[in-house]
This record gives sequence, C-alpha cells and structure tokens, in this order.
Amino acid sequence: MRFELVHEEPARVVYDRKSFFLWDLATTKVVDVSVYCPGGVAAIREETRFSDGLGSLVTLGIWKPRSSWYYCLHEASTR
Repeated sequence: MRFELVHEEPARVVYDRKSFFLWDLATTKVVDVSVYCPGGVAAIREETRFSDGLGSLVTLGIWKPRSSWYYCLHEASTR
C-alpha cells in the first residue's frame, strides 16, 4: 500500500521495519513521521516483503514483521 501526499520528488527515503505480535490481535503502532522526516513527507509505503512473510511463517504468525518506507521532503518544503 502506498499513500501519495504531495506530487513532489522526495529528498530521501527512510526504511523502517515494525514488529507485530500474536496474529495482530491487539497490535497498534503509532508512528510519528516527523521523527523520520522533519521537513514533511511526500509518500508512505508499507508492504509485507518476502522476508517479512517468511518470519511470520516460521513463527506461525506469532511474530509478523512489516516493512515501511517514508519518502521525505526537503527541509525547505515545510509549510
């Protein structure tokens, strides 16, 4: 899944991997994107990569990693 927030070329891309547990029954992750992108964010992409799915398969879903990418704007682009 990818969310496009602005139509601007990102200055940099930040990769993050989150862990979810117990088949996602009681898992909530709050992400403060300003920690990764102080100048704002152009887009956010999340997906379950092959290695994420493999980790989930090995643990029978008890641990489910997920990969995220944050496409950061230039510092001068803040409003």
